[in-house]
Amino acid sequence: MEDAFIAVFANVGAILILALTLKAFNKVDINITWSLISLGIFTCYVFALFRGAEVIPLDIFFTDMSWNWSGKIAVIILWGSAILALAKYKHGFRIADAGFTFKQSEGSLKPAFIVLYLFVVLQVIVSWFWSGEPRYDLETLLYQATMPGFDEEPMFRGVLLFCISLAIVSKRYSLASAPINIGGLLLVLLFGLVHGVMFSAGEWYFSFTSILLTGGYGFILLWLRERTGSLVFPILAHNSVNFVGQLI
Repeated sequence: MEDAFIAVFANVGAILILALTLKAFNKVDINITWSLISLGIFTCYVFALFRGAEVIPLDIFFTDMSWNWSGKIAVIILWGSAILALAKYKHGFRIADAGFTFKQSEGSLKPAFIVLYLFVVLQVIVSWFWSGEPRYDLETLLYQATMPGFDEEPMFRGVLLFCISLAIVSKRYSLASAPINIGGLLLVLLFGLVHGVMFSAGEWYFSFTSILLTGGYGFILLWLRERTGSLVFPILAHNSVNFVGQLI
């Protein structure tokens, strides 16, 4: 367990160094308060994900579970609590500012559906060539169709994206009509690193393929979030891709 925390916070350190480098070249401004808030929320996320079973011991009632339901549910409670805290203490905050809205930006539905379709096709191709054996058991399919999107999207593309955009301030760049900032791109990089850089038994393990693939997926999800102004498509896309990945 401690190994996982070492890897995660080493990845955070790499993002911090990159942010400070960008600051030195006047590409971003850094707000210390919101940087600490972002770090605090991410730290809580890691603890909730890996230690959630200690607080929500579902394995007592469901002894044959194969997936981390407790950790995911703990994260869902965490991002819900973070949204409530922002609503209470951040002046002028609306939950829609973090993507918690069903309203889609004008003209975004058609491109969002196209990207969603292409994203699923990409996952089919990736799974066909690189995944292991398909898993058709009910728990796996139910978990992949629900938990990844409802855990990671409100946290990474919702709460953390809102906070890191205040922590690492930059102008926004229009990428196919999606207004993306440097903070969002750094969050995409972190999303890739935590899936591709591991520390176990005193040794570091690095998978460039995992970083590239997960980071690429994270960028697509970020684009959907910024293009539509909502978490609806990122959640739908994330769960769809994970579900399809289990079938091939």
